[in-house]
Amino acid sequence: MPSNGLPRECRLHLKKDFQRVIQGGVKLQYKGIILWWRSGPGAGKPARFAVVVSRRLGPAVVRNRAKRLLREAFRLNQKNIQPGTDLVFSPRESETLTHVHAAQEALKTLCGKAALLINSSEKQA
Repeated sequence: MPSNGLPRECRLHLKKDFQRVIQGGVKLQYKGIILWWRSGPGAGKPARFAVVVSRRLGPAVVRNRAKRLLREAFRLNQKNIQPGTDLVFSPRESETLTHVHAAQEALKTLCGKAALLINSSEKQA
């Protein structure tokens, strides 16, 4: 049975990668969620993703749920994000992420503002 998880090559792991995106990238905010993003020269590489959650968000249950919801929203929309892009999300309000649909809306809105979404007309051609 194939895994539905997020592959390793689609996740940011190294501290230097996080620092590169947060310090040298572009920052956007929408409904209590912050997105830092940075485009790289990796046209053949998939978009990479990470979530950074502060303890101020709430107890561990709330923090883990926010991470799971954002991870799932990215997994479902990964094909629509430009390849070679590094994304770091940081939720600041737990009320924003109540379910997967809210996380998807936030992800699509932030990526749309950053012009990181691939047009559906380009995919069909």
